[in-house]
Order: sequence, then structure tokens, then C-alpha cells
Amino acid sequence: MSQTSWITNVDHQKVDYQKSSPSKSGLSVVLISSNEARRRALSYAFERQQAIIARELSGYPSFDQLPRLVESDCDVVVVDLDDDPDVALDLVEAICSKNPVTTVMVYARQQDSDLLVRCMRAGAREFLTEPLSPNSLAEAVIRAGARRLEMDAQKRTAGKVLVFRGSRGGAGVTMLAANFAVALKLESKREVVLVDLHPELGDIAVMLGLTPEFTISDALRNPDRLDHDLVSTMLAEHKSGIAVLAAADEFTADPLFLDGSLGKLLHLLRARFPFVVVDAGPGLGAGGNALLEMADVVYLVTQAEIPALRNAQRILAHIQQAVSADRKIEVVLNRFEKSWGEMEEGQIEKALGRPLQWKIPNDFASVHRSLNTGNPLAMENSSVSRVLRQMARQASGHPEQSRKKSWAGLFY
Repeated sequence: MSQTSWITNVDHQKVDYQKSSPSKSGLSVVLISSNEARRRALSYAFERQQAIIARELSGYPSFDQLPRLVESDCDVVVVDLDDDPDVALDLVEAICSKNPVTTVMVYARQQDSDLLVRCMRAGAREFLTEPLSPNSLAEAVIRAGARRLEMDAQKRTAGKVLVFRGSRGGAGVTMLAANFAVALKLESKREVVLVDLHPELGDIAVMLGLTPEFTISDALRNPDRLDHDLVSTMLAEHKSGIAVLAAADEFTADPLFLDGSLGKLLHLLRARFPFVVVDAGPGLGAGGNALLEMADVVYLVTQAEIPALRNAQRILAHIQQAVSADRKIEVVLNRFEKSWGEMEEGQIEKALGRPLQWKIPNDFASVHRSLNTGNPLAMENSSVSRVLRQMARQASGHPEQSRKKSWAGLFY
């Protein structure tokens, strides 16, 4: 994309994203055009429709600036095509893939059938032309408003995204994520999907004894085709009742998490499932922040060893800086033993600067047996499964549910 800076048409300073607080009575609109006269005309026309002009940008955003627009709270983005149609369409596609909630409208001096098709394929929902017809704009605003109400309703009922992130490789993230998903299904009695985001050779399918026909690579390699029907065909069902979207069973060099398709996939999954459990492994590189931004809870898994705790402390600082302040982070200390000798629990909490929410007992024999047999540990009665079910009860909103109920009949 063009590296043109985003500046206001008033004071020519960089846009302050925090100052905008559009009224809830109308749609909030962002205008992107280098032509000041056209921005003024668009601004006047939208204000006549009771919309609020949240921002005016005098150029296409750069790749680095795009996330700030996508993550901002706006209902409509209007993109002027005439400066550079190719760059403008790249921008439209990027916004639509990264934030399906936003309605993108395009604006051009004249309508061209080929350009209209390209805009539709990029994800634009309205095509506005000069001279701007009040009736056409009114209809477009009504459709955008209706879509906002629909999206608000979906957001209120959207599933929770629960992310397991490791402080380093070998922390036990995959084992915990897989068994937590099974425990969540048992405790909540609601639908759960487990997603393996390892870019290559993920272990969840093997751990659960599954041989899936499709993997997450198949989904993310076809971002334009991603919809509810396609995603449903790619899920494997485990005997516990959870759905699984497995990682690839082969090495791949494809940058699967860099084009915004991951965000689109997670939006589709959370619209379908009450709970989306994600095994993010030790990290996703450039795609990690998008996942963290969507997460309702991030379970940071670490161990009582200096390298893991050092990484955990830095990851905590990164998460708090990179995503919303209200993002919930819970530290999970895996392979916990009451008497380590070298390191006390208080020392660990002091090093991390926060308490340990969960301590998973070190039960090597049970974990080893589960890994080799493909039978989830959460479907047994063990010290590890009891903590995981307690975590699941809290995540499902039933933390006070009795812990003494019989385990009989719950397991296969």
C-alpha cells in the first residue's frame, strides 16, 4: 500500500485515534480521500443523513497504520477509488478481511462495470458515484445501519475466544488447551471448538486420536471462500463432543496468519460456537496481536524455571501494551510441585508481577499415558483433570458449581 501519511484536513497533524467518540445516535464514518473538496462533499452528504464524521484521512494508510483503523470503533469506511484504484482495492480487501463488522463503501467519479465487480470481490458493500444522489446515499446508510444492528446483536451473543499461549516451547500448551476444551464441553454442556494454530505439524489431532480430512491450512489458503458452510466442512468431531480444526500435518512455508484471514476465521467460529479454544503455541509472529485482540481470556502457560519465567514476564508486558487494557490474562503454572526447593511460589509471582491464577500438578505418568493412547486426560479423574475442570467451570460462568458431584457416567 501507499506510504502516504494519514493526516486531518484541518490541522495536518497525525490522527489521534483516542480523541474520537462518535455519537451513538448515528453511524460513525471515516472518509479516505486525497481530494479535500470531495471529502467536504462526502462529509456534508453523510451529515445530512445524521451520520457522524469520526475522521477524515487525506491518503491511503500504510500497512503499519492499517491496524489502528481496523481496530477503531467505526461503522463505515468510505474509500475514494480515483487516486489509485489498485491501492484502494487492496485497502478495501484488507479492511474487510481484518474487520468484517465494518461496512466499506467505495466512491468514484463514474461507475464502471469491471471496477464494480472488483469492488464486490474485495468486499465493498456500497458503490457511490458523483454526483452523489441523496436518495442513493440514504439507502446505503439505512443498509449500513441495519447491518450494524445485526452485528451488535451477533456481538452480544458471540462466543468466547479462550487462547492458550506458551512462554516457551515445551511448556505444555497443547496438552492443556486440548484437555481444557474437553473439560469445557463437559462442564458447560455447550458446543466447543478447538483450534490448533501451529503453522506446521500441530499435535492436537494426534493427541486426540483424530485423522482429520481438512486442516486450518485449507481454510486460510482460501480466504475469499471463507464462510460458515466452508468452515463447517473442515471441522472434525471428537468423541467428547468437541469440534476440532486441526493444524497441518506437513511442513509449510505459507504465511497463513499474515493476510487477515485468521481474524475472519475466528469471527466465523465465534458466531457459530459459544466457546472457541485456541492453541496458539509459543507464538504466531505477526498474526499474534490480531488473535490477542479478539481473545476474551489469554491463558499464559509457564513453568518454574528461569527461561520460561523470563519469557512470561516479557510476554505479559507485550500483551498489556499491544491489546486493549481490559483484556483478561490468567497465568497458568504447569507441572507444579509443592516443594521445588530452588524456587518458591511467592518468588515466581514477584518475578511475574502478578499472581498465579492456576497451578497444574506435575502428573507425568497420567499425561504420558494420555498422550500415547489418545484419550483426553480431562475425561479421567486425576489431579490434572480436576484443576482443568475447575478452570472450565470458571470460563463457562459456573465457578461455584459443586466440585463433589460424581464423576461416574461422565467418561467414556
